[in-house]
Amino acid sequence: MGRPRSVDVDRRIEKETLDVVSEKGFSGVTVNEICERAGISRATFYRRYPSPAEALAAAINSAFEFHTPPHSDDPVEYLLEFARALERSYSDPRIAPAIGFLIGEYNAKPDVYERLQQGLRERRAYVRGALEAVGSLPQQSELPLDLDEVLVILSSLAWNAAVTKRKLDPAVLRTVIARLTGS
Repeated sequence: MGRPRSVDVDRRIEKETLDVVSEKGFSGVTVNEICERAGISRATFYRRYPSPAEALAAAINSAFEFHTPPHSDDPVEYLLEFARALERSYSDPRIAPAIGFLIGEYNAKPDVYERLQQGLRERRAYVRGALEAVGSLPQQSELPLDLDEVLVILSSLAWNAAVTKRKLDPAVLRTVIARLTGS
C-alpha cells in the first residue's frame, strides 16, 4: 500500500505548475522544471500526475476549492460568499491563462479537460449539499432558474470581474442572487 501522499508535495507541484505555465506558456512546461522548482523527483511527479496538463488541471481545481459551510440559513448570503471566493480565485494572475491553456487542449486531451469539469461538478454539488443541509434552498420547482444555472451565472460574473479588474459590488451581487434564486 505504501505511505500516504503528502498534501504539501501535491500543493508544491500544483503551485510550480501554475508558475511555470504563467511564466512560459503551456508549451514551455517541462516535468523537469516543475520537479526542480518543487524540490521533488520525476518519479514523485509521475506517481501523482501522468502529465503536466493533469497537474495543471489539479492546480486549477485546488485554486477553486470551496468547502465553507453556510454561516446562516440565508442562501443569498452563502451564494454571495461563494461568488466572492470565485472572484478571489479568478483574480490570481496565473489562473485565467491556465484555464485558457486547458480549454485550448480540449481536443488533444479531452480527459484532462474532463478532470477540470469534474472539479467544477464537485464544487457545485458541495454548494448544493451545503444549502440543502441547512434547509435554506428553495425547492427546485420554485426557483426561477436551476441552481446549476445560478452557479454558472455567478461564476461568469466572478470571471468578468477578475478579467476586467472590477470588483464585484456586494450589494449588487446580493440583489442579483436574490432575484436569481427567488429569495
